[in-house]
Amino acid sequence: MTNEGTATSGRNPSHGQATMPFELFLAAKRADIGERGDLPDATVAGQLDLLDQLAGFPFGRFLLVNQGWNGFWTDFVMQHPGQGRASGTAPDGRALTGLERCLLDTFPMVLATQERSRHFAATIQDRIVEGNVLASIPCGIARDLLGRDYSAVSDIRLVGIDIDDESLSLARQLAADCSLSASVTFHKSDAWAFGYREAFDLIASNGLNTYEPDDGRVTDLYRGFLSALKPGGTLITSFITPPPDVDPASEWNMDAIDAEALRLQRIVFIDIVGVSFQCYRNSTKTMMQLLEAGFSTVELIWDRARIYPTVIATKAD
Repeated sequence: MTNEGTATSGRNPSHGQATMPFELFLAAKRADIGERGDLPDATVAGQLDLLDQLAGFPFGRFLLVNQGWNGFWTDFVMQHPGQGRASGTAPDGRALTGLERCLLDTFPMVLATQERSRHFAATIQDRIVEGNVLASIPCGIARDLLGRDYSAVSDIRLVGIDIDDESLSLARQLAADCSLSASVTFHKSDAWAFGYREAFDLIASNGLNTYEPDDGRVTDLYRGFLSALKPGGTLITSFITPPPDVDPASEWNMDAIDAEALRLQRIVFIDIVGVSFQCYRNSTKTMMQLLEAGFSTVELIWDRARIYPTVIATKAD
């Protein structure tokens, strides 16, 4: 179901496409670590051990070769607190490895992502109204919409837009599993060029801005969302705030962050994987971008560690 056995070309913002057998990629990665040498908080031997541990479970392999998460693995991370945290097992019954559990249960970025998902779910649920049209862009497997309770409404339309064929296929299957196929439409499109105008009462959008370094393109993304919303419509989005080693004025709440988990996260995500979701913006910058794009009001819902806030932006009536 996922492309975890090959290295990537980086054609998707969040993850790439296959170009190199995994064994060759892993050998090259080991050579790169050896050539780089010891890091201030990780010896070469320690880095190689973590590399081997990452190669020992599917999500780790996907991270290594793609430097990001696709729709399937994003959903895996989001569903873990309710499905695998207590049992220590993956959805297929496989026992999670030690590093896998550490990543899913302690890494500050992952915990903030899971909390962000809960904020999205509650905010979307509160805005389910008879006759509304709700969109997810990019939708991934679209659980942000498909996982909500629509029992109180009889007329609702859902739209999922994504550039990734695999995510769209999985989203269609989830829609069928949730008995929502008749209510949902999926389209393959770039999020900067999907072409809708005043079509949606709500747009949920997570992740794209964390892969896009160009502030102008992020503001243009928000303008596109504004154009696609009906008057009075709502955008639910999010952003990653800069960590203290990037911005001395970081908004992170360090009292809510496990220092050892943060250290390990930095080695795994930054030094070994080299994740591509490192486009940070603080709350002031994000609010200014949304207001510049034309939204009339912007509200923030902070996660406990103040790493991955949820944004509720409203278009004027």
